[in-house]
Amino acid sequence: MDELINYNGYEEFKQAVNRVLNRTVEDFVLTGYLLKQARDTDILQGSGYADEKEFAWNEYKLDASQVSRYIKINDKFSEGGYSPKLQDQYQGFGYAKLALMLTLPEEVVEELTPAYSKTEIQAVKEEIEEEEKITDIEVILEGQKEEQKDLGNMEKALHQIFHDEPELYKTMHETVRTTCGIKYLQEVLAPDGDKIYSTRIQGIGRIMLYMHESKDITLHMVRSGDKEFYSWDDALSYCTMITEGEDAEKTWEEVYGEEFPKKEEIAPVQPKKRKESKVVKAKKPERKPIKTERPAPKTERSETKPAEPQTKQPDPPAKSEELPTKDEEKPTETHDTTTVPAETKEKEPEKAEETPETKTEFQQEITDETQIPGQTELVKDFPQYCPPDMNAPEQQDKSEEVKPAYATRRLYIASVDADTAAEYTGKAMEKAIRNMPGVSFGVLTKESFWKEFFETEVDRNGDEIECVN
Repeated sequence: MDELINYNGYEEFKQAVNRVLNRTVEDFVLTGYLLKQARDTDILQGSGYADEKEFAWNEYKLDASQVSRYIKINDKFSEGGYSPKLQDQYQGFGYAKLALMLTLPEEVVEELTPAYSKTEIQAVKEEIEEEEKITDIEVILEGQKEEQKDLGNMEKALHQIFHDEPELYKTMHETVRTTCGIKYLQEVLAPDGDKIYSTRIQGIGRIMLYMHESKDITLHMVRSGDKEFYSWDDALSYCTMITEGEDAEKTWEEVYGEEFPKKEEIAPVQPKKRKESKVVKAKKPERKPIKTERPAPKTERSETKPAEPQTKQPDPPAKSEELPTKDEEKPTETHDTTTVPAETKEKEPEKAEETPETKTEFQQEITDETQIPGQTELVKDFPQYCPPDMNAPEQQDKSEEVKPAYATRRLYIASVDADTAAEYTGKAMEKAIRNMPGVSFGVLTKESFWKEFFETEVDRNGDEIECVN
């Protein structure tokens, strides 16, 4: 048995762990550098491999998307963009975070620290993508709030944040009125040393406030990419101005001209409190949806007769005309009198687990396959004309049901049987470990590793969704 290594206390042990983890990240950067060498030089000459992708797959089972990711990580995060060494400011992030950061604007990446988890970085990415969905015309039509017109950009951001987070305002109110100095305000707005606030300013767009206890506050205008910098004294000055009254709730009502929201009653038994996120998402504005032209749905209003099929169908049996079969779906009425088949109605709860982008795609699949009320179905109405192996949809194996386009790995595993889940998990773990050369087996006992493993997004076949196009 190998001799155990003795450490002189926790700090020495922690430094040893840091060296191993940092070396693992350096290995990813070095791998990208070596693949670029294979791409840019004649080093593969005589090997029998046409390029770096063929070499990586045949020798190490790294597919083309992994090769691309390694190279792009080296491009963006190595010294000079072409080096085997990681830049100092990216030490400690880890491969998964760096891969996700490839998809973020440079203005955001330079504000992130290793203290942010992959989930929190993903939340920042989602906030930016939400703003990209809103057009410049929509922002102009919003118009600015009257009470914000004379405020500076940081004051507008704080004004909106405290409006959307009234309990945060109460905590800030008490702190500002009972203490003196910016360190106490920092403990409220950035309790863990780092905090990102995302907020939407009406008529301007989304603003990100990056707060760190050891440096100035950075304000990022997402739509333009512009940045402004403010001191913590600037923030304290504005907070003092909006906390003049002694009673926090009454002062909030005076500032915003609204009744202070009532706090929801606390249930007798509460689940274990989760760690507070370092990223605060913007409250979604209540905007009227803009009408966009979509393909006409395959349902008709109740007062309109369904369109006649172009091809004349054989006369159905008399029994079908007199009474619907047991398997036929009874149309249901929505509030706007649109007729919707019951099958579509029953599938709606499944959509709650999907991301916004996936939901649109999956809804389209359902729309394309929805039966028009009253339309003849060959399998149901004329089984005598069908081949023996042409089963009705109800007779098909349930495993063939359409799965969401993508969800988390945890949800995918829960959706398959035990044998499939076991086989899939083994292969997924093999791929995950292969992507982590030099990793200690101790990492596999960490909650953070398994949380990231199970929360990774996968497609309907269980394959990981790539972060890089």
